[in-house]
Amino acid sequence: MQKISNIKIHPSEGENGLKAKAARLARMRCEDIKYFRIVKKSLDARDKRDIKWIYTVELSDRDERVEREFMRADKSGRVLVVGAGPAGLFAALYLARAGLKVTLVERGKSVEDRAKDVASFSISGRLNTESNIQFGEGGAGTFSDGKLNTQVNNPLITRVLRDFVEFGAPEEVEYLSKPHVGSDRLPAVVSAMRREIISLGGEVRFNERLKDITVKDGKVVRVALDGGGEFDEVVLAVGHSARDTFEMLHRRGVAMEQKAFAVGFRIEHPQQLINRAQYGNPPFALPTADYKLVSHAADRSAFTFCMCPGGFVVPATSEEGGVVTNGMSNYLRDGENANSAIIAEVRTEDFASESPLAGVEFQRRLEREAFVAGGGGYAAPGCTVGDFVRKRGFSSLGGLVRPTYPLGVNPYPLHTLLPDGVSDAISLAILDMDKRLKGFAEGEAVLTGVESRTSSPLRIIRGEGFASVSASNLYPCGEGAGYAGGITSAAADGIRVAEAIIKKYKSVDNA
Repeated sequence: MQKISNIKIHPSEGENGLKAKAARLARMRCEDIKYFRIVKKSLDARDKRDIKWIYTVELSDRDERVEREFMRADKSGRVLVVGAGPAGLFAALYLARAGLKVTLVERGKSVEDRAKDVASFSISGRLNTESNIQFGEGGAGTFSDGKLNTQVNNPLITRVLRDFVEFGAPEEVEYLSKPHVGSDRLPAVVSAMRREIISLGGEVRFNERLKDITVKDGKVVRVALDGGGEFDEVVLAVGHSARDTFEMLHRRGVAMEQKAFAVGFRIEHPQQLINRAQYGNPPFALPTADYKLVSHAADRSAFTFCMCPGGFVVPATSEEGGVVTNGMSNYLRDGENANSAIIAEVRTEDFASESPLAGVEFQRRLEREAFVAGGGGYAAPGCTVGDFVRKRGFSSLGGLVRPTYPLGVNPYPLHTLLPDGVSDAISLAILDMDKRLKGFAEGEAVLTGVESRTSSPLRIIRGEGFASVSASNLYPCGEGAGYAGGITSAAADGIRVAEAIIKKYKSVDNA
């Protein structure tokens, strides 16, 4: 098998000539190729006069496809997986493939029923605190664009992407440099994973929350669930919004610590502005443009996060009386606006106490202040970028950019909503980022607040074999436990934890 890198294709060519060009570089005839796979595809738009796709491919005159093998357990074991986000789904999937008896519980609803509650809240403002953008099958990323980006060079990521394709994601997610499934397509992928877990003998329960645990002699000896059950191992794959679960674990003496995170706003620009800034005005079709920006103009780092090309700002609270913003895009990314989080770091010294839960309270306080600032009814506070960077009161919204947050955006001086250091860092960052992305500091662009659920505000401390230092059969896992930062990294952590458990159930001779 040969691997050919740096194959350049003009966007007007399409992919029709890719195989022939790769064959020439490999000194092969097209008709002799029996195996051909795109390994990587990325757009090089650094020179707007010479935009091109860059490919890496594998090809061979033999069929190089191989069947995947999964680690199998030799002994039986009962595993409870708490939370059906990416970490929990992948952990449950790999545990079930290994032959262990898996019970997956999720406090929210199935992804199909959850989608109805998410849509209802966006239209009516009636919040279901157990079924929303944060809680339910698929996790928070299901209704946040379905980005599969990762900066981690880890073989597990390849496995994650391959599994997503197996369950219905577009094949391109295996090789695009910035893959995404889309909030309109990801639910079908999630439900296909659930069906596979069940077909392998797993049990999936919705509307069931982990109420309590009992830890004795360094081991979980009891879990409180409505549906009952006895378990040998517990995978804790709750999301970073499972605040009541964190509080319960803290009461039960499970070791955890404060963790820095970031807060800020959603920033919206016309998508055409972003397209022109990134591409110029090419006479051929290109993907909807995105960006990723970092600034160190202040003493706190600020950066964009979860950028949604052609997307929408969505209400993402899970608690009554709080406003939380997030972003989403559908697969086609054909909305009028681009949006992204623009956020700055919050340090543990910013918290009001030494409690491991202090970051949770910091988030909650900020979200409640945003609810009041928005005027109630889950409307969000917002202002123009011009007003924000100049620390002015506020002017009317809806000029160049019409806010897409569906429950209403009421003008508010957002610079007063965040702590001064955080607000100043974001303001300076916007001006700094404009030097690299022309138009980013456009005065009529819109900020909507608050973006507070960027990552977990705590970490549940793990020790040997990925188990909690407080209980040898409790496995904190994924983003909520503080060990991941997105769909792919959370899924990879779920696999990592699953394989650690599987090793415990292998015979010594086969380990």
